[in-house]
Amino acid sequence: MNAYNILIIDDNPMNLMLTSKILEGFGYSVRTALSGAQGLELMTQEMPSLILLDISMPDMDGYEVCELIKKNENWTEIPVIFLTANTMTEDLIKGFEKGGVDYITKPFKSEELSVRVKTHLELYESKNEILKMNKQRDKLYSIIAHDIRSPLSGILQTVDAIEQGYFDPSGEDFKEIIHHLKIRTQETTTLLNSLLQWSRVKSDKFEINPSQTNIYVVVSSCIQLLHANADYKNINIHFDSNTDAIAWCDEVSIHTVIRNLISNAIKFTQSNGSIWIRTSQTEDKIRIEVIDTGVGMTNDTISAIFDKNEHLTTSGTNNEQGTGLGLMLVKEFVEKNNGKIFVESVIGKGSTFVVELPVIKSI
Repeated sequence: MNAYNILIIDDNPMNLMLTSKILEGFGYSVRTALSGAQGLELMTQEMPSLILLDISMPDMDGYEVCELIKKNENWTEIPVIFLTANTMTEDLIKGFEKGGVDYITKPFKSEELSVRVKTHLELYESKNEILKMNKQRDKLYSIIAHDIRSPLSGILQTVDAIEQGYFDPSGEDFKEIIHHLKIRTQETTTLLNSLLQWSRVKSDKFEINPSQTNIYVVVSSCIQLLHANADYKNINIHFDSNTDAIAWCDEVSIHTVIRNLISNAIKFTQSNGSIWIRTSQTEDKIRIEVIDTGVGMTNDTISAIFDKNEHLTTSGTNNEQGTGLGLMLVKEFVEKNNGKIFVESVIGKGSTFVVELPVIKSI
């Protein structure tokens, strides 16, 4: 059965029956209404994917119905195809002016009806996808504009204070200030890198190049990159894995995945805490676990962290900042590598992130 549902509004019962039978034969779900008022009522119950609308109806003609549909912000993008026996140019123009996308002249052939409906459903779906992408893009830019302003402002203020001579370069406080300045700079760099990677994922320029990848080597590299962050909070990282742990994946993107998960574990684990990274392997998949003794998450937070429509950014235990882009990027990369990711967490006890990747090439 086709996922699309079509609403037919026509005051002629025979026309309704014939048109609905044709569309049902092509796999569409169909609802019918004998008047404009009845059709509008049905739309409040379930929004159709497309509307076939007869022009000549008593009480409220098709033009009036279409005008009311287009005035409703929830319905305005639904394609309306007029059904008419009149091919007068001025009438067709009026239909387009009221918001119709096409017209079909009665009597019509089933193949013509099917092609017209299919075409406008595909256009409708493509338009919705573009609108959705634009909303996500605008939201992403809003996140970046908001979150990049804070670390840059802090960096500029600190540099200005140093330039004005407010700090003694030989004092212990100065070393601490330089350290925090370095962290802020790293946070900003991480943000920009995430933005670039996210942009690549959303464009056609991003390519996955899977191969036999040694996960032990990838994880070891990530630990080496982040050990200074862990040492600063006196966090112990334990790594338990066979040296020949292999996955069929793109090494660059999975390196980003593991690096983000370890970085998050460090961020949300208190000083003197611990992180364990473990791998286990079966014939068809490898399982990578990143376990921390951190602050943990609620079920609502777990539901939101991978949601494209959510913007969840939380400060770490040492007030480390983030944008919420990291885990969204992680999910995208894992799925592009034909893998899965899920998380378990308990407030006050910590979180476990699990990534599963294939070990053999997908056929």
